Amino acid sequence: MGRFEIVEEPTGTFSIFDTVTELPATAKGDVCIGLYRHEVPLALLAAVETVQPGHFSLLPSLSVLNDWRAHRDDLLA
Repeated sequence: MGRFEIVEEPTGTFSIFDTVTELPATAKGDVCIGLYRHEVPLALLAAVETVQPGHFSLLPSLSVLNDWRAHRDDLLA
């Protein structure tokens, strides 16, 4: 598990939690809750930059969004 965890909320939006503090992540002064799917990558990158400036790959952390899409498609079928 990495520093941040992406969680799908019951409303269909997403939140990013800091696994160290167990609080919602913050990025540029904003709390990362109630995000739409397309907002997650940039919010995650901004949150990581606040605690760990430098190089970071979003691919492992964003895998949850792909899992969500597969689950949603199963529900629509």
